[in-house]
Amino acid sequence: MECFWIQKFLKLSSLSSLYMKILQVHKFYYQKDGATNYMLFLSSLLENAGHTVIPFSMKGKRNRETPFEKYFVSELNLRDTEDVSFLQKISTAKKILYNREAKKNLQKLLLQENIDVAHLHNIYHHIGPSILRVLKKRGIKIIMTLHDLKLLSPNYIMYHHGQIHEEDAKGWYTSCIKNKCVSDSTSQSALLTFEMIFHHKIMKYYERYVDKFIAPSEFLLNKCVEYGWPREKFVHIPHPVDMKGEEMSYQDGEGVVYAGRISEEKGVRILLDAAMRTPHIPYSIIGEGPELPALHLDVKRKGMKNVTFLGFQEGGVLKKSLQKARILVLPSLCYENAPLSILEGQALGKVVLSSDTGGTKELLESEFLFKRGDSEGLAKKIDLWYNKASTERKKLGMRMQKEVLKAHDQNDHLKSILRLYRAKK
Repeated sequence: MECFWIQKFLKLSSLSSLYMKILQVHKFYYQKDGATNYMLFLSSLLENAGHTVIPFSMKGKRNRETPFEKYFVSELNLRDTEDVSFLQKISTAKKILYNREAKKNLQKLLLQENIDVAHLHNIYHHIGPSILRVLKKRGIKIIMTLHDLKLLSPNYIMYHHGQIHEEDAKGWYTSCIKNKCVSDSTSQSALLTFEMIFHHKIMKYYERYVDKFIAPSEFLLNKCVEYGWPREKFVHIPHPVDMKGEEMSYQDGEGVVYAGRISEEKGVRILLDAAMRTPHIPYSIIGEGPELPALHLDVKRKGMKNVTFLGFQEGGVLKKSLQKARILVLPSLCYENAPLSILEGQALGKVVLSSDTGGTKELLESEFLFKRGDSEGLAKKIDLWYNKASTERKKLGMRMQKEVLKAHDQNDHLKSILRLYRAKK
């Protein structure tokens, strides 16, 4: 008992001191998507401010080097399940519900490191909530950034079969099974529905153990409250812009660019329909995903000469591709949270067009939004902005750049995060 109170005193002293030890928990530890890139960027901001950041993630060949990888959990591949045996599927299902390895490995890490705050990102499936009680028992504050709608819907996005399905977030989520909301599969939908029931209705892991949830958009915060989460558990902190001065020099550019995951809910087909209507404008598609082969075939079959697929890009290569564009487009069909692609495009001074879904309406003025799924409306906006005088685009770009860098300043973001880490409640 005496040892517990000594640990508690040391932790309170550390939280009130200048520097902290912060555990960043996310399933990937390499540049992969918006959630991962944000976690890595926040980690660098914290380290540059003098804090110690310790990652806890999943093992993988693409991971950044870290001495803490020995504590990472085994790699879990949830996509390629066709050739997996029945016993392996059972093992995977058990890990999704309660990952004992994650719990055990984190306990070992905490014996070596005196952590002040645990900041969680996407831990679902690959790491899971088995680590939450371990953290809480040691008196560690738990913060979680919400990057998607997984607190509400078994399939993360409330979108499947060409429509948004909010009914999958109601009650005990069982409409997800009827709707086959996960990969059009009854078995996968049943598994992830039971995961939601077990985690949220029976054990209430996130409800009991997470101290505060960070919602990067007011849309996501309000959606969580709409479906029963208490308002006081949430704080709205917008994403920061990760841009260096030399990367933000204005270029008018050529062509229209989409950069992101190539899957049904991202609406890339809508963009290609718009490209068909504007054959005089070149389009570049950057990214990879399950719809890529089919889109390749469609473009070839229709003889579209104005569309080029550039594959997956990241880091400096991706930013150069964005800089060379004249217009950036986010044609999503699903609810978006707070897309970093919009913020980064604005920081480059680009015309950014997006569907009017979810949190995108908080980031863009109405003249840059089009109705979700409306390829004709998108084509008209692309044609309008593409053919405006370059001086007008530059004037707009410089204004947007100034506004986004002020509203999403990385130093202000860091101050908000640290204030949350140190808050008593």
